[in-house]
Amino acid sequence: MTGYRIDRPTGMLSVIGHSGQGVSGPTNFVIDPSGRWLYVNNSTAGSVAPSAVGPETGERRPPAGPGP
Repeated sequence: MTGYRIDRPTGMLSVIGHSGQGVSGPTNFVIDPSGRWLYVNNSTAGSVAPSAVGPETGERRPPAGPGP
């Protein structure tokens, strides 16, 4: 998976990071209403991987424990 930042004035994207940890064949993702958790569907593993989302940058971080 690759994370991007949107430059608001121009709409241009810049890469903020790459991660494959805990994700196998990502097909869909959802950000919870609080904006603090990202859930990714692992289509080839038949599971969902939760990740914490950095509040300042929006970067994906592996959770310290189970999701909410």
